[in-house]
Amino acid sequence: MHEGHRARVREKVYRHGESLGDHELLEALLFYSLPRKNTNTIAHELLDSFGGFERLFEASPAAIERISGVGEKTADLIYLVGEMTRRIREREGRGVKRLKSSAQVREFAAERFQNCSEEVLEIYCLGAGGALLCVKSFRGGDDKSVTVYSKNLSRLLASVQPVSVIVAHNHPSGKCEPSAEDDAAAVEIFRICRVNGVQLSDCMIFADGEAPYSYFLSNRFAALGIDREAKETHISVSRKKEN
Repeated sequence: MHEGHRARVREKVYRHGESLGDHELLEALLFYSLPRKNTNTIAHELLDSFGGFERLFEASPAAIERISGVGEKTADLIYLVGEMTRRIREREGRGVKRLKSSAQVREFAAERFQNCSEEVLEIYCLGAGGALLCVKSFRGGDDKSVTVYSKNLSRLLASVQPVSVIVAHNHPSGKCEPSAEDDAAAVEIFRICRVNGVQLSDCMIFADGEAPYSYFLSNRFAALGIDREAKETHISVSRKKEN
């Protein structure tokens, strides 16, 4: 009965989430912190006590935990959702970040890599007009290398569906000049982007005290046999002709 009810609530959230009441959405959220309690009753109690979502998700964990049936995990969960919501509102207020030129990319990435002691590779997924859709960071744990699996990059592109991507990584203890490993990575990233119908706009390398290295501006893409203007790959099949 208990698991069956929760399965039905989840199904309603996935299929008709926009039409559900606040208490129903909160009930489903509480499944993840209260595995063995009637979360419907607690959801009503929370909303009644705080007067709605707005004040509930702005409350401190200590205030939330005072409600009967609510423990530390539930208070933490609600507070974290509230914190993420606040950040979304702040970013919406600032407007969409756009990277429309090499100078803008250099400034954006240089700030992110400043004083970074470990090697990091970042993928900037861009939409129409250079709108920054998301940033995905991969960390190496040291100052010598970072590993990114092809399947993870493919999943990222399939999920975000950007128009183009820019790849940026740093050399914390070296210079900006690309290594053989950097070149091989650029070729593989281009292959994955092309398969997913995404343009690889640039690969950039950053190091403290040096001007960033751009594969695009230095024509290194062409030197590696990468044709960024190549048409999207496709497969054709046809019936074998009969004699």
